[in-house]
Amino acid sequence: MPRYNYRCTQCNITQTIQHLSTETIIACEKCKNPDSMKKLLSRFTTSPKVTISRKVGKITEDFITDAREDLQKQKREMKEST
Repeated sequence: MPRYNYRCTQCNITQTIQHLSTETIIACEKCKNPDSMKKLLSRFTTSPKVTISRKVGKITEDFITDAREDLQKQKREMKEST
């Protein structure tokens, strides 16, 4: 089962959650706010017998989109500062 790390933007606590085949929005254990949880980038391992699935959940898709936007913003800022 894949494990994902989340951090609450309000409480700043980190949680590790295991997802099965679907991802669901989780609520913070401390403040109980589901909108404050953000997925963190984490390490992963692979096995030679792992089957790769192309379908990602909504949370992962949102994380990828946000990460791409952040990278583009950082690239623009770096170009402007040089």
